[in-house]
Amino acid sequence: MKKKIWLFLVVVGVIIVNIGTFTIIYYLNQPLELKDMEFVAYNNEENTYTIKLHKKENFGANENFNCLAKLDDEEITSDGQNNECLLTLPLNKDYEIFLKQNGKESSVYHVLDYISNVLDFSFVYPKMYLYVGEDDEILYEDNLLINNDMDYEFVSSDTNVLEIDGKTMIGKADGIVTISSSKMESTLTVVVTDLIDEQKYQSEYKEDLPCNYYSLEDATLLDDILAYNIERAGYKTRAGAVEAARFLTMNFKFRIPYFYENGRLHSSGGNYVDGEGRYYKVGMYLHEKKMKDIKYVDSGPAIWGCPLDNWVVDTEFGYYYGKPKPNGMDCSGFVSWALLNAGYDPGDLGAGQTDNVYQLPDLGEYVPLNASLFDSGKIKAGDFVSVFGHIGMIIGIDGDDVYVAESLADYGGVVNRKYNKDTINQTFPYVVLMDNYYKNDGNYTIMW
Repeated sequence: MKKKIWLFLVVVGVIIVNIGTFTIIYYLNQPLELKDMEFVAYNNEENTYTIKLHKKENFGANENFNCLAKLDDEEITSDGQNNECLLTLPLNKDYEIFLKQNGKESSVYHVLDYISNVLDFSFVYPKMYLYVGEDDEILYEDNLLINNDMDYEFVSSDTNVLEIDGKTMIGKADGIVTISSSKMESTLTVVVTDLIDEQKYQSEYKEDLPCNYYSLEDATLLDDILAYNIERAGYKTRAGAVEAARFLTMNFKFRIPYFYENGRLHSSGGNYVDGEGRYYKVGMYLHEKKMKDIKYVDSGPAIWGCPLDNWVVDTEFGYYYGKPKPNGMDCSGFVSWALLNAGYDPGDLGAGQTDNVYQLPDLGEYVPLNASLFDSGKIKAGDFVSVFGHIGMIIGIDGDDVYVAESLADYGGVVNRKYNKDTINQTFPYVVLMDNYYKNDGNYTIMW
């Protein structure tokens, strides 16, 4: 009996020794591996980020080990313990990550295989606008761990309204869509509309704005698009003022009628008319709801395009005393409107109100106009051109062509006209240089 017990113990001992030996051999031969990697923090001032590496347990689980990041001749090392270590790395460098313990090195790992490349993301505008047929870039700002031209794989909620090709969106039909991506939480609303056209010069002048043509919804949308375009160009900049003038003469589908100014908006209170021949409010005067902001009238109020009694006699162009004409803007009224919508307050000294004084004389530097000023680059879009009794805004310069947005009785209202730079001074003897007025150019373009 004792022999049997002894033999049993010997066998058990042998088995235990073999199991222990096998276990030791197994753990000694177990590869050094990464279990996981997580993002810890981003340091905006130092342009670095910190990650935590989790090592798979092995025979040396409680022993110290190292984490290494290598790129060319550069190496960043940190000590780890209890299967964890931290690495702080510069942005925009794709390091090879290793673990090292007891002379052994792990396989190579890369940060982007474990962690999202996007530190933060936001669309530049909460809402963007396109006309039907327009293509535009999806505007966003992001901050990446590694700058590798991130493909967000943007998706449109309705491809019948808006298609997406990479970072470009194409307006297909009237409607509202959202743009999203599985790689970030933000969404972008895009309005595609047929209320506006492409910005381009039209030799044929547009149809006059009909009375009460727009619904409140459409009038509000047009105001929103105008404000959006100006914001993109630069509010309180030269580009913003140019964009306002370009919008009304090109994007907007109708011509705002010419209407002689019935009166004037003076802080002194005399001869006080608001919204007749001028419009002293931000936005467009397209719906009767805007009338609630009109405080002083002569024979109105009447929104743009609707009949209003005229008190100026100019029979050549059909203006008779007391005869209604569609309300709109005169020349300096249009220029003032463009400045006001761009964030400026030009005051109210207009055309022909003071003998021998040119229009808006306190805004810029009046200089005799000649072609050499264009050649030198001294004249920019956003500068004014002037002749006594009339003023307009340059909105484009293309070679020998100069495009002027202006409101003219003989052309029926607000138009965009093309002049030759060598002969424009036969119409406008002066240019008004506006650098000191605008101060900032914004996202300025000499042409649209």
